[in-house]
Amino acid sequence: MSCTAELNYLKKVLMKMRLQAVLYTQEASQSPVPDMGLRRFLGVEEEYQRRHTELRERTVYKITDEFLCRYIALRFGGEVAADSLLIGPYMSFEPTPEQILEEAERLGLSTPQVPRLKQYYSTVPVIADESDLMTLINAFAETLWGEGNAYRIEELSREGTVPAAALRDMRSEKDDILMQMQVMERRYAYENEMMETVAKGLTHRAKMMLGRVPMNLFEQRMADPVRNAKNYLIICNTLLRKAAQQGGVHPLYLDRISSDFAARIELLHDVEEGRELMSEMILGYCRLVRKHTLHRYSSSVQKAVAYIEAEPAADLHLQHLARTLNLSAGYLSALFHRETGKTVTEYVTHVRMETAANLLRSTQLQIQTVAQHCGITDVNYFSKVFKKHFGMTPRQYRQEQKEGANTTKKS
Repeated sequence: MSCTAELNYLKKVLMKMRLQAVLYTQEASQSPVPDMGLRRFLGVEEEYQRRHTELRERTVYKITDEFLCRYIALRFGGEVAADSLLIGPYMSFEPTPEQILEEAERLGLSTPQVPRLKQYYSTVPVIADESDLMTLINAFAETLWGEGNAYRIEELSREGTVPAAALRDMRSEKDDILMQMQVMERRYAYENEMMETVAKGLTHRAKMMLGRVPMNLFEQRMADPVRNAKNYLIICNTLLRKAAQQGGVHPLYLDRISSDFAARIELLHDVEEGRELMSEMILGYCRLVRKHTLHRYSSSVQKAVAYIEAEPAADLHLQHLARTLNLSAGYLSALFHRETGKTVTEYVTHVRMETAANLLRSTQLQIQTVAQHCGITDVNYFSKVFKKHFGMTPRQYRQEQKEGANTTKKS
């Protein structure tokens, strides 16, 4: 039975999870490097290759090696072109700097090797909950061998220290550079994927990415880890702003969210808080693209929409808006309706009512004050327009939102 299509699908899903999938074939003149170069760096690669060649068919191996990295391995057999598959490395937890020092001592690593071990761990993805991964692997194994007792799952643990003899052969400058290259490649790949996700406003994909943020995302360029986090977040804020701009968001919105995040970055107190802010930034820019993308509009309509949404309390009559944009009222009216499906007045009303609803939900401002913030001075007229838009008065809307919030808290 050929499972080439299923194998290709499995590899694609694993790639989305940032998991390496290494295929072995008996005919290959040189085996691929499955551990991203760590054992080559330590001089114990031959021992490692030997360990992973003795696999039985109809068995899924869950392997934990001496470096606390985890792998999943299986041998195909049948008509699959490759001989076996090794998935990983990944870790089930994020080691702290102190744990890495203890691990280095347990392995018998010398002091000069510890920074490279830290750098290595920064490239390894963390999967704290393996249930989704194992569901995927089990489905693939059932496709290969059948359901029920057609195959088994076996846990292997490789504990101990790296042979002392291997440590005498210290890493070469070439190995050092190769490992640094891998670290940078993985970081740049993550950043490129992050920017593409934001540019397209793919919130669901952003949430998946946040589940596999590289452990050592913040480069250790300075002694102060919080300063390192701030520096990298500043870089990411710039990258995300540019990505959102590519997604069609007007600079007016970009400046607001970018300035807000910049201020919050400088108020950070610890690295974990920085990770949380990183998540907020990615999701925040994604939502901004989804809400304010103007790619589908011409330049004139983009400016009109941005102006209306930025200043709902301003004079937004067609003639005034046209003068502000240096356009004729007739041209703007026809162009706006053709591209948005609404007249300028209808769009202004929509924006003002959504603004009003947000203020009623999030503040205790008097209804008259809310109306003024929406550019309507007559509170009775405001209530009439609001009821037509939402099917209830502003007061009823606020009460309903309050009751809904209380019900959620109780549940």
